[in-house]
Amino acid sequence: MNSASELRLCDIASTDVLTVTPDTPLEAAIQQFADNRLSSLVVVEHTKPVGIITERDLLRLLCNGMVDGLLVRAVMSQPLLTARFDLDFSAAQLMMSNQGVRHLIWVDEAGNLKGVASETDFRRHLGVDTYQAIQSLSVVMDQGIELVAPEESLAVALQTLSSRLLDYLIVGRDGQAKGILTERDIPRLLAQRLDPATLTLGELMSHPLRTISADSSVAEAAQQMDETGRRHLVVVDTKGRMVGVLSQHHMLERLGIVLIEESRIQLENRLGLVLEATGVGTWEYDHRREILIRSTGLNKMLQFSADRVYEKLDDVLLRVTPEDRDQVATAFRELLAATPDKFSIDYRVLGGTGETRWVSSRGRVVERDAEGRALRSVGVAIDIDEQKNSALQLRQSEARFRTLMENLPLPVGYLNGREELIFINHHFTEVFGYHLHDIPDVNTWANCAYPDETYRAWARETWNESLRIAAEIGGVIRPVDYQVRCKDGSFRVAEISGIALGEGLLTTFTDVTERRQQQALLEFGNAILQHISIGAPLADVLDFIAREIEDQSPGIHCSVLLLDESGKHLRHGAAPSLPRAYCAAIDGVEIGPKVGSCGTAAFLGETVFVAEIATSHLWDGYKELAAQYGLAACWSSPILSSGGKTLGTFAVYWTKPCPEASLIIQRYVETATALSGIALEGARREAELHGMIDELRRWQQLTLGREGRVLELKREINALLARVGEEPRYGSVLDGSVLGGESA
Repeated sequence: MNSASELRLCDIASTDVLTVTPDTPLEAAIQQFADNRLSSLVVVEHTKPVGIITERDLLRLLCNGMVDGLLVRAVMSQPLLTARFDLDFSAAQLMMSNQGVRHLIWVDEAGNLKGVASETDFRRHLGVDTYQAIQSLSVVMDQGIELVAPEESLAVALQTLSSRLLDYLIVGRDGQAKGILTERDIPRLLAQRLDPATLTLGELMSHPLRTISADSSVAEAAQQMDETGRRHLVVVDTKGRMVGVLSQHHMLERLGIVLIEESRIQLENRLGLVLEATGVGTWEYDHRREILIRSTGLNKMLQFSADRVYEKLDDVLLRVTPEDRDQVATAFRELLAATPDKFSIDYRVLGGTGETRWVSSRGRVVERDAEGRALRSVGVAIDIDEQKNSALQLRQSEARFRTLMENLPLPVGYLNGREELIFINHHFTEVFGYHLHDIPDVNTWANCAYPDETYRAWARETWNESLRIAAEIGGVIRPVDYQVRCKDGSFRVAEISGIALGEGLLTTFTDVTERRQQQALLEFGNAILQHISIGAPLADVLDFIAREIEDQSPGIHCSVLLLDESGKHLRHGAAPSLPRAYCAAIDGVEIGPKVGSCGTAAFLGETVFVAEIATSHLWDGYKELAAQYGLAACWSSPILSSGGKTLGTFAVYWTKPCPEASLIIQRYVETATALSGIALEGARREAELHGMIDELRRWQQLTLGREGRVLELKREINALLARVGEEPRYGSVLDGSVLGGESA
């Protein structure tokens, strides 16, 4: 799916729209709702939309009592909320939310109907990444929902829906949800001409309910809505008790609020840390609503409470001194909308404590619509009240900046306009090992961090492209993953991003090595299962596993040994990088309590780690053999069947003493032993099957052999009888014929 910021109304709306005219009998329109499970019908006259009928209109009709002979024009909602094709996703959703409607009509320049965008269309076009931004279902679900008893009158329930502007009621008792009544049920009730006063919720509720666990993600919930076509999911705890309801309508409302808030917080997190430390606040201006959004730093500077974030421009102007008010109003309403689309003004404004102070504001437009109208501007505001002490303030702000950056729990660095590295914090050195004198500029950093020439060229090209894009969109550099070599020679995956700060660049380095390793580990496990599922030979599966783990840490050697049928001897399974002579020497070794790492692990059914073979009593009989082939440490893990029976061992060797295996190797080996057990059990089952087939074939051949010898004996008796002049005794073996019976 596309990013929400790239979507336009024409991308979201459904163009296959069912319509009616104002003079259509209402009963026919209701039947269309019921037959097609619609959420709306657009009312048109000569291809132009003039009204709409929604489920909520039908709910009001059902509550007030259906009257025969009504036409559509009597109940349709009007005027319509219409929009052009190029209305962006956020603006469209905001328009619907502000107007309290759930459908947006797309019309062309002549006002002709082109499509309809419902809340379901909006939900389906939100990408997974959007839902993943929401940490928990509790943020978007309705909580504290009261259950309605099944015996409650339908008439009372409908009045509750209508009066409280609800789109659903959950039916049940004692925390156990049994069914649901939604606005989607209304057309069905009207079409069937049911009397709400004589029916109960238990008779008409929709069931069974679609439920979702409270620990599920918002993305999973949205996917379930897509798959089931439901607009409501009941959220339950581990005991199946209802803890809330996820409704499509409220999810979209709250999702929009959360996303807007997260965008604001993200901007503050990236800019606020530095700008607050230097006495600078930030602001954002919404031209359409004329709303100014202040950062925490700006509120602090103006001595406002932290929650006073949004303010109408007219209210801001009332606090500007009369001498400067027209200048500020012109800057926000005219200068930003013109070309060039930026301004810089100094003015006096009343703060939260009633004190007047000088503020210097600078801003520019960062978003326009297709016609070039300004939509959003951003800027900074600087307190210049104590300009006489600017030199002192500068030194103090630099110290605050350095202290703040030095103590951030995130690697950061600052580049000047000549791509010289002016500052890196201690966390940067902790993660990557480099000090400032090791990497004085970008070129030196690239040579150290990206030793491979081809990869270094790609990294520089990618970084330069990120800088170009950042210059166009306002200075924020999009995060990109880079494979970074640390000073100690190890590699880490760093998500590098940044933000323009003056003529320089504040760069952040987020260590995502662990996250990427988890992803690679999952892919490793899936690859093993794929090999097993396609019936790859066991030797190939074990060889693949060993090679994949060896690739994770150059210099290690992996080995798989398999217990024979007696369960007493280990036989060679796979060892792609170990010397063949060594593999041959240990092939067939008998397991025991002191038989190296593998023999001991198989004997005990436990993991055995030997940090130094030369000093381990477990290797007393094999130390010279290991030393001969340069093996200094060994970690062996038993491969267990699903029933806990030892099937073999998986070993990792090091050429130098090793105090412990790295965390990533431990995780890979844990996955390898579990999936190797599956492969071995499958291979053994297959071998048993082939053995049974071979046994059947042997018995078949033996049986056929016996029958052949009997036939030959019968022929010899017939021949003997012929020589003495008697009739043949066995007609079944006479040449060219088979008789129906034989004499005794």
